Amino acid sequence: MELSREELRIKAGDHGEAARFALDLLERIGAQMGAERFGRIEAAYVNTSFSGAPSHLDFLDFVVNAGGRVAVPTFANVGGWDRRNPDLRAGPEGKQAEHNTKHLMNRHREIGVNLIMTCAPYQLPGSPKFGAQIVCSESNAVSYFNSVIGARTAKYGDYADLAAALLGRVPMCGLHLAKNRSATRVLCVDGLPDDLATDDLAFQLIGHVMGRKAGADIPALTGLPRTARAENLRSVCASGASAGGVALFHAVGLTPEAPSLEAATNGKDCPKDRIGIQDLSRARQELTQFHDGPVDAVALGTPHASLYEVEQAARLLEGRKVADGVGFFIQMNRFVHGVAAERGLAGILEDAGATLVTDTCLYWRPGTRGLYGNVMTNSGKFSYYAPGELDVKCRIASLRECVESAVSGRVWTDARLALA
Repeated sequence: MELSREELRIKAGDHGEAARFALDLLERIGAQMGAERFGRIEAAYVNTSFSGAPSHLDFLDFVVNAGGRVAVPTFANVGGWDRRNPDLRAGPEGKQAEHNTKHLMNRHREIGVNLIMTCAPYQLPGSPKFGAQIVCSESNAVSYFNSVIGARTAKYGDYADLAAALLGRVPMCGLHLAKNRSATRVLCVDGLPDDLATDDLAFQLIGHVMGRKAGADIPALTGLPRTARAENLRSVCASGASAGGVALFHAVGLTPEAPSLEAATNGKDCPKDRIGIQDLSRARQELTQFHDGPVDAVALGTPHASLYEVEQAARLLEGRKVADGVGFFIQMNRFVHGVAAERGLAGILEDAGATLVTDTCLYWRPGTRGLYGNVMTNSGKFSYYAPGELDVKCRIASLRECVESAVSGRVWTDARLALA
């Protein structure tokens, strides 16, 4: 890679050992990816706050001791502990997660990282705009920033993301470059029944199928309802990134780089496939391990719920109670929780028996008190990951199905959303 004079000084150690290490790491990555130069970024969203593994602790200790300081506004992903619910994770493992998370939070604070602790940073005020060069590592956020906002980021791994934040630079390659952002496969969504087309469940399932079918391609989706909300597109992002690692997709007529199919593909003839009702039915089966009977818990907000989703849950639960013995968890970031509290939504949910979770994500170990057994969720991401991490069986469902099941204590299904 061709380095500027300033970058050569960084490489020589003139800006400290942390910056020198960061440049060396990213220069190696850039060379492997065919980058010719570095480019500046506006913001970074790092995942080094999450795992309490010794390597994470050691790396943050190194950065602090080497005088590291982030060069751009930098925001932390979730951790393993929730300050609002300090006893959420049980036993010695829960205490260890708390200890490690606090250590990581302190270290991130020392180098200037904003401890917003969310996997959905695009919900925050001042989110990057179209065309902004950024760094992100959380999979759903990578896809959302790229696809829905039109900012530019690769899918960064741990340590590379923080290295970029320390430098304020990234190797200019991959999805940072306009020439690499065109769709390479077209997926045509068949016409959905009206009830299904207006429910977020359909978008969770479409994302799952997209991830399975896209492989290493950048998909362009045609046929999505034009009434799709940002939350619906976020569902496609999260499920697609979980099931297939999709870092960018184009929704024709909905996302900024796809006003038309020709624009999304840059006029190229791409392989085509379809996403039909049978595909969605198979996706729901893949994300479901139980079909009826008692429900032990409900988990909403993976990724962190938006204010709109919190409002919908509050509307469905107002004046009602979650059944005895059923754990009901809604995950959200601190910003959304603050607004929900101001508007009285948090009180409605807590009066109904919901536990409002911030700062963490519940599908990772150690396990959460009350989250076990048969778990209903409106999240394809949770359904995809949780059964491999926790002692749970999941059932993917609509938000209304989750709430009604929590109130009754048994699986409740909405006949209008049947995938015959």
